[in-house]
Amino acid sequence: MGWGRAKVLFWFLAAMVFAIGLFLFSHPAKAAADHIVINEIYPAPISSCDQTADSNCAKEWIEFYNPTGSDIDLSDYILSDGDGNPKSFNSSDKIISRDYFIFYAISGWLNNGGDEVFLKLKNPSSVIDQVSYGNWPDGNLSDNALKPANGQSISRIPNGTDTDNDAADFQIVPTTKGSENILPPPVIYSSQISINELLPQPATNSNDEFIELYNASDIDVDLLNWQLDTGTFAVSTIIKAKEYRVFRKTEISFGLTDTGDTVNLIDPNGDIKSTVTYGKSKRGQSYSKFGDSWQWTTTLTVNATNILTVEIQTSDQDMPILTTDIAGARNQPDTTTVQIIGIVSVLPGVLSSQYFYIEDDYAGIQIYNYNKNFPTLSVGDQIQVTGELATYANERRIKISGPADIVILSNHSPPAPQKLTIGELGENFEGRYIQVYGTVTKTSGSTFYIHGSGEIQVSIREGTGIKKPKMHVGDRVLIAGILSQYGDSYRILPIVQSDVKIISSSKLAKTGPGVWFYIIFSAILAWTSLQILYRKRKNWLKDF
Repeated sequence: MGWGRAKVLFWFLAAMVFAIGLFLFSHPAKAAADHIVINEIYPAPISSCDQTADSNCAKEWIEFYNPTGSDIDLSDYILSDGDGNPKSFNSSDKIISRDYFIFYAISGWLNNGGDEVFLKLKNPSSVIDQVSYGNWPDGNLSDNALKPANGQSISRIPNGTDTDNDAADFQIVPTTKGSENILPPPVIYSSQISINELLPQPATNSNDEFIELYNASDIDVDLLNWQLDTGTFAVSTIIKAKEYRVFRKTEISFGLTDTGDTVNLIDPNGDIKSTVTYGKSKRGQSYSKFGDSWQWTTTLTVNATNILTVEIQTSDQDMPILTTDIAGARNQPDTTTVQIIGIVSVLPGVLSSQYFYIEDDYAGIQIYNYNKNFPTLSVGDQIQVTGELATYANERRIKISGPADIVILSNHSPPAPQKLTIGELGENFEGRYIQVYGTVTKTSGSTFYIHGSGEIQVSIREGTGIKKPKMHVGDRVLIAGILSQYGDSYRILPIVQSDVKIISSSKLAKTGPGVWFYIIFSAILAWTSLQILYRKRKNWLKDF
């Protein structure tokens, strides 16, 4: 090859490199958010505020922020809560570029203890932003476990940032309605305040329920704006050094469930300072702390050191046991003692430390033990289970007392997921390992929604070790997992990494026109450069 042709080839390759570089680096950097965001939520207003100064001060509200460079007509959008209750904007509502808009809601629309807020585009129908906060009724934390006290907001910090991870994007801070969210200097709260005694089921009436706290520090502590789950200390409440203090339902709003619950003491920063979980309560007995352990005691010690008095147990008569299949067991009323056989589809500790699932050819069901005490099992084990039927958050389960209630009969191949459409999912498949196709409609943290012949939530539990793949709205996915019921809706709980697969990405289609533009532009630039170089090749040869 002559020097002339070599030089021509050099400049041709240089032109191609320039064109490709222009394509790769000319796209603008994606902003933290390129759409309207739910910027601040104020679900628990102070009813005693000065309404002469601000007529809206006792109303719940949601603040929206527009980070884009264009004004946006809000009448094209709709707002809804976690129960699907819709709210519309006025026809004249508009949010200015890089400005704020406040939407006032009627009292009670936002749940103080936990809720989910959706901002949706009307046409085409799609979720633009979604924020969850607090605890769900089944005790599980939402993507964002923050629960603001009266007069507090949960706000995006930094202002307007949306990483699709509510727990990272939001913090409890003083309200900044209509202005930039600012993180105040951190306040350090005492770690010496702890839950010491609970009375979930009084022998008298429910108003006598109480929660006792103990201050182990050497200084008095003000519990103003601390929380006992949904109950908030809205006024100055002193617990003295080295002393106990009992709080009843009439003093602070809370509810202790007779069938078992988790109670959290939360400081104003949203940090859990003390937590306790108890099982089915015993009438007239308190659940009390003794050293590092908790026990039921018949001696109630209000504002005093706990005393352990154990109830004398008497042997019950043998309960009749109904031997049936899983489908037959599911049709029995709660408290029925049944004996069933099924194949283990997911192990204890994967979806929860307190339960796992089994199934046969026709049905599936959850096996639950409050004390997290199970025998060593393998996926595919055929087991015989004896226990008591129960229902929690509308999902059927069998409660067992311990490992002795499970007998391993044999081992089989792990169950394969049953292939269904989203529209077929329902009671008949609850507790079973299933598989569906769908299109991603919303993704946030470890939760996302898919749509097919219906819509369903997919929730990835930490115990599975599944790493959620990078996904976008519009992606086509293949999802497998246990079908679980929560309240009036269903959700899919994947078990292993292969249960979450992206079949096709919406991003390829979205970037298509841009890609073709740069490919054509690069080809034209390269061809033009080649023509110019060949025309001047004689002059280049003379240079050598």
